[in-house]
Amino acid sequence: MANRTAWTAGNGAGFSWATAINGADLASLANGSTVLSSVADITNQTALDLYADLSVRMTVASTTPPAGSFLALYLAALLDDGATYGDGSMAGGATIARALPYPPCGIIPLESTAATTTLAGFVQGILIPPGSFRFALYNNSGAALSATAGNCIVKYRAYDLNLNN
Repeated sequence: MANRTAWTAGNGAGFSWATAINGADLASLANGSTVLSSVADITNQTALDLYADLSVRMTVASTTPPAGSFLALYLAALLDDGATYGDGSMAGGATIARALPYPPCGIIPLESTAATTTLAGFVQGILIPPGSFRFALYNNSGAALSATAGNCIVKYRAYDLNLNN
């Protein structure tokens, strides 16, 4: 009998990276703005995965991010009416000129000591709900994101624990 806990691929996206937010949603996203993904809902009612990781890679015009710069990622759960996400302030693919009024599921701090054209990071171990949801991103980098959709990438993978590996 094994007494070892280990990660196991999720029943949904699994260990393969899947699109969390479309590049077109993120293209030219202004500093100080949030966008809710227009990707179809991540439906976790059947897969019942427990965790997700997010991988983020963006480009910007050469800039030195101000001190305290970051990208925030939010999990916007689909509410009981089947149409409202999170606090109801956004629809899929829509942007607002502020952060969302609830805690992010992850923050990616940005280096502020040198000019850069790449913003990248990883958020690990996000506890995901057993329902439908989408991700949102708040840009607090000090610059607008690239206008090229292919330069704005946010992907996720889902996984679980095997308690008897």
